[in-house]
Amino acid sequence: MRAANRASAVMLAAALAVAWWNYGRETPPRAAATAPPARAESGATPSPPARPLLAPDAYGEDLPPAGASLFDQRVAALGGAAALPYPFERLLQGLEGEGHCADLPDGRCLVRVLIPIGRSLQRLAAAPEFFRHPRVVAAMAGEPAAHGPGPLQRDRLYLGHVGNSDIIEVISYNEAAARFEFQLVLDYRSGARPRVVYASRPLCLACHQNHAPIFSRPLWQETNANPAVAARLATWQASVEGVPVRRGIDLPGAIDTAAQRANRFALWQALWQTGCGDGERGARCRAALFEAALRYRATGRHELAALQGAILPAFAAAWQTHWPSGLALPDANIPNRDPLPEGLSRTDGVMLANIPAPFEPLAPRPPLEVWPAPDAQRLNETVAGLAEMVGGRDLALLGAAFPGQGAQPVDFDRVRDTIAALAATPGGPFAAGPFRREQLVTALLAPSGRRDEAPASIATAAPVRDVPRFPPAASAGLFQRYCSPCHQTPSSTPPNFLHGDEATVRARLTHCAARIRYRLAMWQKPPEARAKTPMPPLLALRPLGANPATWAASAELATLATYAAELAGGAPLPQPDNYEALPPCLPASG
Repeated sequence: MRAANRASAVMLAAALAVAWWNYGRETPPRAAATAPPARAESGATPSPPARPLLAPDAYGEDLPPAGASLFDQRVAALGGAAALPYPFERLLQGLEGEGHCADLPDGRCLVRVLIPIGRSLQRLAAAPEFFRHPRVVAAMAGEPAAHGPGPLQRDRLYLGHVGNSDIIEVISYNEAAARFEFQLVLDYRSGARPRVVYASRPLCLACHQNHAPIFSRPLWQETNANPAVAARLATWQASVEGVPVRRGIDLPGAIDTAAQRANRFALWQALWQTGCGDGERGARCRAALFEAALRYRATGRHELAALQGAILPAFAAAWQTHWPSGLALPDANIPNRDPLPEGLSRTDGVMLANIPAPFEPLAPRPPLEVWPAPDAQRLNETVAGLAEMVGGRDLALLGAAFPGQGAQPVDFDRVRDTIAALAATPGGPFAAGPFRREQLVTALLAPSGRRDEAPASIATAAPVRDVPRFPPAASAGLFQRYCSPCHQTPSSTPPNFLHGDEATVRARLTHCAARIRYRLAMWQKPPEARAKTPMPPLLALRPLGANPATWAASAELATLATYAAELAGGAPLPQPDNYEALPPCLPASG
């Protein structure tokens, strides 16, 4: 029964994704559809599916289009990339500082868990000693400096590191660009000079289809909250990078909650920008949202009676134009997976790292939910979400600039007047653009003469992209077209068999031929029969110029399979029960 349910879920996800691509061809990339079409009466035209808040193929540029990531700002505050503390525990301590979050486990704002056999690109870095060098995952689930200067950090910073590797994976928020950035710290080892670079967004968004951090559903059995995992870890050490091996579900629970909140940032930004619209009405709508958010942040109460008239009509117009069938929200969760199931014949080695298709983060995920036409409940949620994007120090500054009386910390009558004046200013802070706390608070404080006390970003170095060092190899053929976004990077995870000179690429393709054939062959199986997700991934096809609905029967796929068979020397197609039983994709020296 469980296997049937998993298969049904995979089939549904695949069907949703194909419908998404086909519908999205007639809409902008960020407005493609994800939800299944509504069932129509016989003879009636089916309703179009809900459109996604974010389409997985709307990658954007690898480098920030504006601003800088939170991690860039924190690295600058620590003295630059070359000065990053080592080992990882010291870096986490530096990022957390002296902050204390009483509502989180151990009072730590930067929550840590151990995942020895996970699903990240670095999952094989410690093979075969997974439990000796588990991956440490850290999330800023609290605000370490709620009353200090600088950018907000809660839910905006996530790091992952395997102790015997020299790479740190980082996801952090960029408020100026209203998106999460994906970065790598390279050469992170004792005695080296670390480098911070921006990662390939097409590669990252293949799994992070929500354009944000992801985490598994409860009960988080891949983490050290699983007693069996903790017991295996304890045979090597009592703690890793300051993280106790034996802990309960409170730590992964806090990270999961942070990822869920982070997943909504794109929603609040979309409603602020697209929901309110352009022109004078858009400025009034954003001004009303900001005032409502400040009131809620200060009092914990929704005070919208006088503000709804400026917001809901604008939202209704936006829904009619952009989301007539509803707004589909992305899912930050991947299925819970037990890495040590009963009956496993081998308990060590890379066999443990095999990820069956139903648990693969590459598998398309249906929407978390669909927001229908806006109403008072959705407006309340939006206001509460925007309120979380205002800091405690901001409220203190507003209280000093607009002092209230008694239990009222801020004189909101004066705040309303200032906001109204700013909204009427052409090109002012409520004109079209993302919700930027720094600009909004600075503009609000300016008439009081307290502009210099407003939050300010930290100067950072120019962003760096880690680009391939070699031109495309002639022998790669169609692999160059369909595989280069993920497999032509300097990093060996995922296997970079297209990175290098002609001789290197040819050798790596030959060495990887068995695995390449296996993943290509998955396209010839129905979704419920696939042991692994096929390659190229379904969600990567449309950006590569391929039609997901016809790809399995395409001449391009047949050519790729034929070439892979030639590289493999014509040997029969391998069909092991465990994909990891195949020879590794790269030579030992790769």
